Amino acid sequence: MKKLDNILKLALTPNDEPDLWLNQKILCKAKEANRMEKRNINKFVAVVCSAALALGIGSVSIYAARKLMLPHDVIDEITDNSLLDAFSGDDAILINQTQSYSGYDVTLYGIVSGKKLSDYETVSDDGIHDDRTYAVVSIQKSDKTPLPSTAEDSYSDYSFLVSPFIEGYNPAFYNSFTLVGGYSEFEEDGVYYRISECDNIEMFADHKIYLGVLDNTFYDNTAYLYDEATGAITRNEAYDGLNALFELPLDPSKADPAAAADYIKSLEETPQEDTEDKSAEETDADRKIKEFMEAITPENLADYAVPVEGTLSIIKPDENGAFEYEYNLEDRGSGSGIATVTDFFPDKKPGMSEHFYYSYSEDGLDSLVIQTFTLNEDGTVTFQIYIPK
Repeated sequence: MKKLDNILKLALTPNDEPDLWLNQKILCKAKEANRMEKRNINKFVAVVCSAALALGIGSVSIYAARKLMLPHDVIDEITDNSLLDAFSGDDAILINQTQSYSGYDVTLYGIVSGKKLSDYETVSDDGIHDDRTYAVVSIQKSDKTPLPSTAEDSYSDYSFLVSPFIEGYNPAFYNSFTLVGGYSEFEEDGVYYRISECDNIEMFADHKIYLGVLDNTFYDNTAYLYDEATGAITRNEAYDGLNALFELPLDPSKADPAAAADYIKSLEETPQEDTEDKSAEETDADRKIKEFMEAITPENLADYAVPVEGTLSIIKPDENGAFEYEYNLEDRGSGSGIATVTDFFPDKKPGMSEHFYYSYSEDGLDSLVIQTFTLNEDGTVTFQIYIPK
């Protein structure tokens, strides 16, 4: 299956939350080490298998007078000094434009592109991505009603996608999901500030380049209109929601058509290692594990598996509902991760979650590790490892 097809399964999901459990093996390995107060670090897991996207909290007052005048709240939040330097340099582009749609004011402050602009790395399954474009955006209610903080339950009710679009390329297929996108977001005084990033889009600078902001977790192909004949991308005026569209004033001299063509081709080609032999190798163990796990529910778990002594822990989630867990088994390896209460308990109903993380090796059931999560009445989470009987 082509890489682009895999990405589109998630990128084109219509108005629904992503199926976290289809990506559980990725999420289990991708430990976000930088969940901090007032911040919510995110990445598009269909593309970015792990990312050290760290735009942390701190007071950096020496950066208050910058050529690209970032909002003071943003300056105070970023401890990535390299990125701050990049936003103050000659290559940073000041935009400072606000668009208002569907009760929201969206401001695009500016962008900067280049290699190794951050103190931190973004890594996907095909390696390190160090040639990136960064954009700073704020989103607030037009009537100045404050948006909920990241610590409030209602924060999950507000979803936004900030994504570049390229003239001549259908935005339904080429957006932040295919461009290895990610972002860091925090709330201050009822305003959301987002630092978005993706692979460097300057290679496409001989086209019109846009930055879209819409009120959806994923791209909604009803929000924008794509003209197949001309390649033009415009707002759908009939769209019932936020669909801001900014044109980015990139320097056409920085375009690299050959690199752009290779980049698009890389999205469409099947990686060399994804051979039929590999699929055949995975089939037997994967099928047995899948059948085993599909039969398990919280009610019948004891019929199939037993708890491992010494792996039970009771964890208190932080103010954002996030909690860390880990285990170490001599004969089956170790693991750790971060999740949120809403990942496993969207209704916040006490009891064992029907969703299980699990891992295994080529030994199949003999190596299977089942991670269970139980929400307790006091809000704590019980983590416990099970193995097949």
